Amino acid sequence: MERLGKVNENIYSYGEKTATVFKFNDGVRIIGFKQKDDFDLRVLTIGFNPKNNGLGENALRLVRPLFKNISVNEISEGALLFWTKMKERGLVNDLGSVKWESSIDYTMPC
Repeated sequence: MERLGKVNENIYSYGEKTATVFKFNDGVRIIGFKQKDDFDLRVLTIGFNPKNNGLGENALRLVRPLFKNISVNEISEGALLFWTKMKERGLVNDLGSVKWESSIDYTMPC
């Protein structure tokens, strides 16, 4: 986890809401919305780093102690397995909405 460095917290306006961005080394970011002891996580990005190196999980380990509850929403279908593992490991409490990515082309040729 030393590779990620320390947690740097920044606040940004997102429409009528205030988004919290936790920045780490190497372009790793966690973005969501804070409400007291709860965090509604919307984005976890590892930047241009290769997948399956533990960066996402380690970033969550650094943020986890800051909140009583972490829920993940707007999960892309391709990331669902990752988030399921993170829930099983106790790094997030709830998995919310999933954005399904249909691979079926429903258009009809003319």
